[in-house]
Amino acid sequence: MLKLRKQDFFTLGIIAAIVTVLIIVSRDKAKQVPRDDRHRAFFAALEQGRGRAAVERECATCHNPKSLGLLKKHPPKDQCLICHKLGYRRD
Repeated sequence: MLKLRKQDFFTLGIIAAIVTVLIIVSRDKAKQVPRDDRHRAFFAALEQGRGRAAVERECATCHNPKSLGLLKKHPPKDQCLICHKLGYRRD
């Protein structure tokens, strides 16, 4: 029978800690782009086949310092759909 040593428990503890950290970090924390009147044209353009990069450039028309500002720690403003998932369907 295989005997477990202190070193084996230490190694298993390290592996468990790494897996726990990876799970916590990988949680989806970004808000979804809502399917509301304000974003209707955005979704229509995507459904018509316009590229995501082209559509993302239009986000800045509303989400800018003068209108709907972004948080100070917000990442680059031209890559919205990397973090923000396409929203739920509201019918």
